[in-house]
Amino acid sequence: MMMILQKWQTTIPDYPTEVKVSEKRRANYWTHLDQIGLKTPKKYRDPLLFIADKDGFLIDATTKEKLVKNPLIAGTPRMLPINAQKIYVGIHHAVRSLIVNKLHTLFHDAFKAQLPAKIDLQGNKILIGLHFHDVYTFRLPDLDNLASLFVKCGIDCLTSHTNSKQANPHKLSILPDDKMIFIPHIFFEFTDVDDVAKRKLDFNLYLVKPGFSIESILDGAISTTITTP
Repeated sequence: MMMILQKWQTTIPDYPTEVKVSEKRRANYWTHLDQIGLKTPKKYRDPLLFIADKDGFLIDATTKEKLVKNPLIAGTPRMLPINAQKIYVGIHHAVRSLIVNKLHTLFHDAFKAQLPAKIDLQGNKILIGLHFHDVYTFRLPDLDNLASLFVKCGIDCLTSHTNSKQANPHKLSILPDDKMIFIPHIFFEFTDVDDVAKRKLDFNLYLVKPGFSIESILDGAISTTITTP
């Protein structure tokens, strides 16, 4: 008996793995106390060449310019990885909101362009599957930390408003609600690709019958053949 009735796929090419949270990072400067405590690089320790200004910052005695601690990143945009582990622990709520809003906008636009305006369940259920295609590097977060933010923000955009006092302009009402009675199945998958041009995220929706079970399908695919060496 066919348990999967229909599939809808939203593809997001070159999906983001980090979000810009500020245009320019501030410069940090060495101080005279750093120089005294030998915390500065050796090249800044000569008290004749590098002196303290009236605020206690270390400056070049000739140019009168303050000595920057972080010259490689000062003035460059500040980027944060889309990583649930980092975003929900020790990060300012305004930065977290900025990242979530970025993902809401991404999914709202993609779903509006690629999905039907409404999916009528007719007593059936929804299976959501996220498939990330990316060139693997150590900079990529673990799959669960990456996917959990994407699936949460994606579902936010698929469903309807539940609180009129907290209206979300990104909600499209494609699905009636995000409760488990409507969306009882979610899975994540990662495929390593050999070219950055192949990077994409497939956000898949499957209309499945009430008796559908991912576990049953996997259990039924277990090989009973034992191969001896």
